[in-house]
Amino acid sequence: MRKFFLMLTALMGLAAPVCAEEAAGDWSGMLVNLRVGLHLTKDSDGHYAGFMQSLDQGGVKIPLDSIAATPDTLAYHGVNAKLGVDGRYEGHWDDAQKAWVGNWRQGGLVPLTFKRTATADMPFARRPQEEAIATNPHPFPSEDVGFDNASAGVHLAGTFSKPVGAGPLPAVVLISGSGRNTRDEEGYGHKAFVVLADALNRAGIAVLRYDKRGAGQSTGDYDAATTADFAADAEAAVTYLASRSDVDPKHVGLVGHSEGGIIAPIVAGHLPSVSFAVLIAGVTVPGDQAALLQLEALDRANGKSETEIRKQLALLQQAYAVIRASKNPEDARTQLTTAARPLIESGAYSQSQADDTIALFTSPSRYWLLRYDPAVDLQNVHIPVLAIYGTLDLQVPPAGHVPALRAGLKDNPDVTIVELPGLNHLLQHATTGAPAEYARIEETIAPEALKVITEWVTRHTNP
Repeated sequence: MRKFFLMLTALMGLAAPVCAEEAAGDWSGMLVNLRVGLHLTKDSDGHYAGFMQSLDQGGVKIPLDSIAATPDTLAYHGVNAKLGVDGRYEGHWDDAQKAWVGNWRQGGLVPLTFKRTATADMPFARRPQEEAIATNPHPFPSEDVGFDNASAGVHLAGTFSKPVGAGPLPAVVLISGSGRNTRDEEGYGHKAFVVLADALNRAGIAVLRYDKRGAGQSTGDYDAATTADFAADAEAAVTYLASRSDVDPKHVGLVGHSEGGIIAPIVAGHLPSVSFAVLIAGVTVPGDQAALLQLEALDRANGKSETEIRKQLALLQQAYAVIRASKNPEDARTQLTTAARPLIESGAYSQSQADDTIALFTSPSRYWLLRYDPAVDLQNVHIPVLAIYGTLDLQVPPAGHVPALRAGLKDNPDVTIVELPGLNHLLQHATTGAPAEYARIEETIAPEALKVITEWVTRHTNP
């Protein structure tokens, strides 16, 4: 759940001495943990054009508009709906660093420094597993499909793929994690669901993966949706899959990653037609606790002192208590605004930081998650369950979630919990597990993780 929780509290430093610098040309920087290229051109009339490029996401371009450049300042707006990008950069020229130093604003402030580089110095990251799937003849028939969540007025678009051979076949719905994900669960330059679907197809399992509402070719308002809404969409996916003549309706299961690991138990408890569930890095504790566990693990990995960590956690606990007790997002917003005033007056936070954080906490999706407790939905799951975690997962640390999972499923006789050594939140082999590594790791999903998933699903779909 790479976007499940992020506190953006970076402050702009004092501007260093500046001197004239031409913005046109090629630049590169790091946006959190992704390499970003910046290409700017200037015409004879002095007008700028250009794009940012996500070098760790296959070189996807982010067109720019409203570009304003002076000898010592640079600002622009960038949008790419597929990546969920819609933000603004504002920076100043730092002659000491020979760089544009500033912040990217999108639901918060993220430091972003650009240094001049040659295009040849910005290679795209390799993805061997995905490249092998793309370049080798694909033995599995696939088709673009669509289905409706009629009650929400949402049309969902996806891809159905299946092994060659006689049906009807066992099948799974892949449910992606948080963020404006398309059917491939693209993130950090990886397409996790391409690799997972391929492995399942090779194991004899048909697969349906789809664009979340408001993403890709699916309709609906992503920004207004909560996890409960995404669960309703997943139910529509199960209903569609079970209606196909080439699918065995008695063997339709769910595979959910991260937020998808929250959604799968909700759907399994509502639909008797679901016959099994695989939870990958699934959240099993109340949303506010999950956020605190994540922040603590990430901060410790980033080298923050225990004093800093405890101070940050204490502030968040106070904010979350307000959210839990609030009547609605508007009520929470009012109370948090009042609570933030002393922090702003003391200089601990700027007004814009406080505003952005409050807006994030009271957005439909975050407000719902912070108040959600998975315990009841887990207790309603009576089908076989595989839960798989990486021991280096810092976003959903298994030590914080596995005990709650065991407690929630204690009355379920068929539960398998696997913790794979050295794997991170994306089930990649990792060094520290920090999100900063995700894009730099060439592997999309570790082979042993694919083996555990496919073998377990095969055992539970073969009578």
